[in-house]
Amino acid sequence: MSAIRSLRPMRRVHEQLRRAVCLLAFIAIGAVITSDARAANSAETFVQSSIDKTYVILNEGPLNASERQAQFRVLLLSVVDVRRVALFTLGPYARAGAQADLETFERAFADFLSAVYQRGLETYNSPKVTGSTERAPDDVIVNVTATAPNGKRPPLRLAFRVRGASGGGQLITDLQVEGAWLAIVQRAEFTAYLQQRGANIAGLAMELQKRSAQIRLAQSESEINRRER
Repeated sequence: MSAIRSLRPMRRVHEQLRRAVCLLAFIAIGAVITSDARAANSAETFVQSSIDKTYVILNEGPLNASERQAQFRVLLLSVVDVRRVALFTLGPYARAGAQADLETFERAFADFLSAVYQRGLETYNSPKVTGSTERAPDDVIVNVTATAPNGKRPPLRLAFRVRGASGGGQLITDLQVEGAWLAIVQRAEFTAYLQQRGANIAGLAMELQKRSAQIRLAQSESEINRRER
């Protein structure tokens, strides 16, 4: 009996320890969930704020086409990790490229990306964030839906991949349109181009500059037509 009595306090201690461990685990799980929710909410706020800023520029009446394009490009460079995306699209050729060629390509890619994004956003009403999925604490996929003016086309499903920036804050690293990630599509296209042309990164940069100019010309003509109506 004395042995049983001596075990009872130990059992109470073990039970208390077990409850304490369970409580700590619950708190830890709750902290992780809260942290995840904060990361996702922060990414959603960042994306929606960036979208709203772009539409302020796109709808700014006094601006002409070139001024609108310049402001849009500045904004894009502030919210998109252009260097990271540009080097990703080059695939294995980024490692062997000369520094001067890589810098030229990065500038050309920034102009091309700006032209593509602006053209796409101009054809839809202001997109709205509809939710997000967290891949990691600093890697969130933010889902967005955009509607066409007058409902002439079905809603467009978009997703922005948001990563933590090295200096703090957040940056967009890719855009998904109807299930296709643009950086991955561009990587396949660009590496095929480089494979066929002897890894000529400077030549690819020139090609992107031509494409950007064509898009800008079409945008300017479209704006002129809108103003004449």
